[in-house]
Amino acid sequence: MGGSAGAMRLDRAIDRYLGDLSRRGYSRRTRDSYFRKLSKLYDRYPVGSDLAVEDVTEDDCRALLDTWNEAAPATRYHSWAVLSGFFQWAYRHGLVEGNPMARIEAPKRLRPEELDVTTISDEDVVRLFNGCRTWREALCLSTLAYLGARRSAVSNLRWRDVDMERATVRLREKGGKAITKPLPNDLLALYRRAVSEGVGGDPDSYVIPLGRQQQRDGDRDDRVVWRIVKDVAERAGVTAHVHSLRHAFAVRFLESNPGRLDALQALLGHARLETTQTYLRRLDTEKAMEAVRDLSWGPRLPAFAGEAHTGFEPVLPP
Repeated sequence: MGGSAGAMRLDRAIDRYLGDLSRRGYSRRTRDSYFRKLSKLYDRYPVGSDLAVEDVTEDDCRALLDTWNEAAPATRYHSWAVLSGFFQWAYRHGLVEGNPMARIEAPKRLRPEELDVTTISDEDVVRLFNGCRTWREALCLSTLAYLGARRSAVSNLRWRDVDMERATVRLREKGGKAITKPLPNDLLALYRRAVSEGVGGDPDSYVIPLGRQQQRDGDRDDRVVWRIVKDVAERAGVTAHVHSLRHAFAVRFLESNPGRLDALQALLGHARLETTQTYLRRLDTEKAMEAVRDLSWGPRLPAFAGEAHTGFEPVLPP
């Protein structure tokens, strides 16, 4: 165990790989997720083994992937992608003579339109707004619903990114890409009111106020946005999460601006138009299924106890 002389230890290779991901703009949360999955490669070896990256075999990779067999399709695919990406990197850098993931096929990945996305109606969004009790909750829900931004972008939005004069907002989206968007009039009015009441305005403070003192420097954990949405949704009696608000924004925009996929793509920060088109396909499917409401089997459903007998006798259990 330990590979040939000069072989790089697995832990060092993982650290170097994560360092490369950091320089490429991957978030700390993403890197932490990669580290947790890659570290499981040690589970098949005795504690304290001086494991080299070239010691990891195809069977080791298959055994690790099998531990996620009962997970959701997205989790299984992500786990395969993490291992595959790491060993492709190791092969390119000459750390392994052969890629142990080369012959392991990717698990089935659902198309975006096949994913079980929690959708919410316009009425649900209004109920969420009405369920807000604090400025922190109102600013969070409104920013999500009016901008359709990802939770990381909303979590790290600061007042210096909001230009009240030009009515624009600068968001850091996926991969560290900065996008400047127009502010909807209602959201701009809310921001101005918040500032007038002393809730925000300090350029360095977050638009979504901190609930407690931040423990470490740098961007805060974006799960703060997830918690706010969860709390408000439970209070309002709505099944919703952050991405369902992003979906609601996209559907609302397309209903108000039919065919403007180009604008929606820019607003959502999608690199590929095909990704944006999934929202249109879902919307078209939902509208198409509405036709079933006209289905009829006759005058009315069978009457049972307490109603006039229709001649239909249900088969009841003994």
